Amino acid sequence: MSNKTLDQLLTVFTLLLDVCFISASVFVAYWLRFESGWLDGVAIHKGAPPPLDYYFQLIPLMGFIWILVLRGVGLYRIEGHITLETVASISKAGLIASIATLSAIFFIYHNHQYSRWVMILSCAISVVLLSFNRLAIQRFKEAIQQLGVGISRVAAVGFNRTTQQLIHTLQERTGSGYEFVGVLLGERPPSQPIPHRILGDFTEVRSLVQKYRIDELFITSPAISHTEILQIVDVCEGLSVRMHLLPDLYEVMIGRTRVADFDGIPVVRLKELPLQGWRGMIKRGMDILLSGIALIVCSPLMFVIAIAVKLSSPGRVIFRQERAGRDGKPFYIYKFRSMREDAEVGVGHVWAAKDDPRQTRLGRFLRRWCLDELPQFFNVLKGDMSLVGPRPEMSGLIDDFSRSIPHYLDRHRVKCGLTGWAQVNGLRGNTSLEERIRYDLYYIENWSIGFDIKILLKTLWSIKGTSKRETEE
Repeated sequence: MSNKTLDQLLTVFTLLLDVCFISASVFVAYWLRFESGWLDGVAIHKGAPPPLDYYFQLIPLMGFIWILVLRGVGLYRIEGHITLETVASISKAGLIASIATLSAIFFIYHNHQYSRWVMILSCAISVVLLSFNRLAIQRFKEAIQQLGVGISRVAAVGFNRTTQQLIHTLQERTGSGYEFVGVLLGERPPSQPIPHRILGDFTEVRSLVQKYRIDELFITSPAISHTEILQIVDVCEGLSVRMHLLPDLYEVMIGRTRVADFDGIPVVRLKELPLQGWRGMIKRGMDILLSGIALIVCSPLMFVIAIAVKLSSPGRVIFRQERAGRDGKPFYIYKFRSMREDAEVGVGHVWAAKDDPRQTRLGRFLRRWCLDELPQFFNVLKGDMSLVGPRPEMSGLIDDFSRSIPHYLDRHRVKCGLTGWAQVNGLRGNTSLEERIRYDLYYIENWSIGFDIKILLKTLWSIKGTSKRETEE
């Protein structure tokens, strides 16, 4: 049994269990409202509870609407792991399904009176039960795949960076249901040794697919021509093998290519403008609201820090440094001074290192707990920065970085941030700049309000009690 077949069976099983759980939620909600005694203080419309038979009539309607909505938002794909995003999606689906159910009741059962509490409780209970259902199904899938059931055998045509990333992804994802078998190569030998099993020449793809029982074939090499790709597809006609064409994963990840529709004509869009229109307005509104609240809440602490900085060492309280913002526009970033006043004399703008002798004792404490960055809320309020985004670099380094790192300037298409996706993944200060750029560009192309909130929460967690900032931008 292949992974695809297993997923199809589990999808049907999930759907049937969903119907059972949605039905059960109605009965539980009815019991909680009218029979448990927990809500006796809530007045009942017209003095008597509606008969349970009324709610029996609702179950087919509710089940149909819920399943339709769940399928529409993609919650019947048995892939990956159950996350908070999955629960959030089920909650959104529940809200939509409940509104649709109430609307349908108004037209179909307008002569019956239904309790709003029962509808609200059944929705909440359904969200919990459906989330549990998916978690249980996923655990069941992982368990039987460990027994060798439902595993798809995967091979790649060609070998390059994309192939390596594909293999790494398949090997890193426990319970993914995929087993990498090997690589099919062309006539030209690779320039470097391949640390994976070579199955043969891709011109013999049909016999190799049959010999090694390949379920999924990924064409990853750009050296394979369009004609050769069509030949591979034609040769494998009639075989139970799924085929995938992978572009450069890095190019896709950073948003260099995107399929779009241009008045009915499919086009590959090479670049989008991020955070435009309502998305940009929402992000700016969130920046103003949260930075304003942060400044009000933190103002007593900032006042104490300012006095401590002034008393601990001679010099300015606030350190200003020119950084490059959106579209490379320079601005001054604000921080509480954590180093000696003459820290940049003779060395210029350089990253601070662990146990940097230029740091003051107070500055070392402030940096460890990220308290030196509190004045940057003013940068956010002014509009120079955002709460979340790529961290700003020193203006003098931009030219060098843009020449040595591909797509570096793409990170300047948005406002820089007080924290970012790279930083909460441990990439800050004097770490791999190339890796940081990958994370920054991934954030830009995958922005959402939920993504920003996730990064802010991870930032707070990383500071809480165990912050160990050894380096700084």
